[in-house]
Amino acid sequence: MARILQVALDLAELTKSVDIATKIASHVQCKNIWLEVGTPLLKAWGKIAVKALKNLTNCFILVDTKTIDVPSIEGGIVLDAGGDAFTVLGVADDEVVKEAVETARSRGKLVVADLISHPSPVNRAIELDRLGVDVVLYHVGISVQKARGITATHMLKEIENLRRSISAKIAVAGGIKPGDVRELVSRGVDIIVVGGAITKATNPLEVVDEILGELS
Repeated sequence: MARILQVALDLAELTKSVDIATKIASHVQCKNIWLEVGTPLLKAWGKIAVKALKNLTNCFILVDTKTIDVPSIEGGIVLDAGGDAFTVLGVADDEVVKEAVETARSRGKLVVADLISHPSPVNRAIELDRLGVDVVLYHVGISVQKARGITATHMLKEIENLRRSISAKIAVAGGIKPGDVRELVSRGVDIIVVGGAITKATNPLEVVDEILGELS
């Protein structure tokens, strides 16, 4: 798999999310792009948002369900609505992760394990890799970014350790902006997740181009 830019649409407004997504899809034709139905968008609009983004862009759609229980239900809903992948929390029990993997596999789709808030992310990533997840997401949440002033770029050593420890693809999220990407890629990151730097930009397409340039 080529390195991917995942655009996190962490917005509550469906029309704005669709506007940004369709412009990006038209501009880059979904090459090396995943579109994320962020958790706020999913909670505000449910599977309507999933269907809208899939039907209007035909891009790979990741749905950030942050599932911690019954993935056969939660994952099934969004995958059957057009999602290509969904997220399960790394803090979930092993049985939940296994069920999430089975739910994705039965549909020929992917599951991403989100390490957000996990006290031992590298150790848990090794376990998640063995449980069969497709992608492990090293994630510094927005509230933590604001409170502590840290982003994913402050975790380069941890990311390096992660790359040496697992065979699953690695995604990284948390305050990433143009200029950060080459260093993250050099440490072994496969998927760069960018939200506000794109969705809040005056010219989102310009930012997308910058980041794709750093990925190449």
